[in-house]
Amino acid sequence: MSDFSEPPQTAAPKRRGRRSTEEIRSLILDAARCVFAERGYAGATTRQIADVAKVAPPLIFNNFGSKATLFAEAVIAPFNERFSQFLAVSDELPPDREQRSAQFVHALYPFLRDHADLLLALVKSTGEMEMAPVHGLDDYFARAVARMRSQYELAGLRFDVAPELLVRYSFGMLAGAVLFRDWFFPDQPPDPQTAESTLARLLFKAAEPQAPDGA
Repeated sequence: MSDFSEPPQTAAPKRRGRRSTEEIRSLILDAARCVFAERGYAGATTRQIADVAKVAPPLIFNNFGSKATLFAEAVIAPFNERFSQFLAVSDELPPDREQRSAQFVHALYPFLRDHADLLLALVKSTGEMEMAPVHGLDDYFARAVARMRSQYELAGLRFDVAPELLVRYSFGMLAGAVLFRDWFFPDQPPDPQTAESTLARLLFKAAEPQAPDGA
């Protein structure tokens, strides 16, 4: 007996819902950090970033306007946000200088360690673009110097190392500890707690004020 019943219909594939602007921006920013860290600013193209993000290239310009703006938002903005958060609570840090050094390292070193791609993007992009976006970090440095000067003045202390140099080299020490960790410790790097306590101690010693006259 022949079966004249209609064959079962195959369900049509569901169309993927339209992605929100926030989701698209997040995909582009994540992809940009990856590509900038690998290729630097000059070596990265918006098409490469779009391919990694799995979005159409025009969406990059629709959302960010230019590659330079994308670099600033993907690479520089996270630094500025983290540093601003630290400066916002710095008045609440303990008055003891050694404890303050430990708090500084604890606030920034894990962030740098967990976002090494941002550091790599900065290093590989130096000299490859207009430096205005990179100088966004200067806001943090300037505010940190002003804060240090105020704190030392209130305590009647004198700098042994110029604060303009101290804040930059302090950041450089933390960044170098992240970027060159495998070079410094090819066999076994120190555990995070040991690394943080050592860096904090070095920073504390570097920031020691001048000895009082007659000491």
